[in-house]
Amino acid sequence: MKKIYIGCSLTHAPHEFKLAIEDLKNKLRGTYEILDFLGLDKDTPQGVYKWDTHCVKICDLFVADCTHPGIGLGYELGVALENNKPVLAVAHKDAKVTRMVLGITHPKYTFKRYDDMVEVEEFIQQKIKKI
Repeated sequence: MKKIYIGCSLTHAPHEFKLAIEDLKNKLRGTYEILDFLGLDKDTPQGVYKWDTHCVKICDLFVADCTHPGIGLGYELGVALENNKPVLAVAHKDAKVTRMVLGITHPKYTFKRYDDMVEVEEFIQQKIKKI
């Protein structure tokens, strides 16, 4: 079973967005092994760093939802690309995404816009078939 790690902004993202990410992860469970991040209130900052970077390093696909900016998410993106991991970066069609993320040219990196989270599920299925 392929391992997927889904990263996103937590600190500055609205509650509804975080719920949508959890819903996406729950829909993917069973078909894929979903590696869960620790979130905002579990473990120490050092524990979060260690766990989250470990998940990025062992996953088969890193999915980065860039709809809301996050320094941690940017760091995870860098770790994924430095470790030559396949990356699917996504953002809502109306989100303002940094040009740094839009400019990535790594051969295992894909960026897509979505209108609805259902599209993200489809993007994941398409990307995972290529791995």
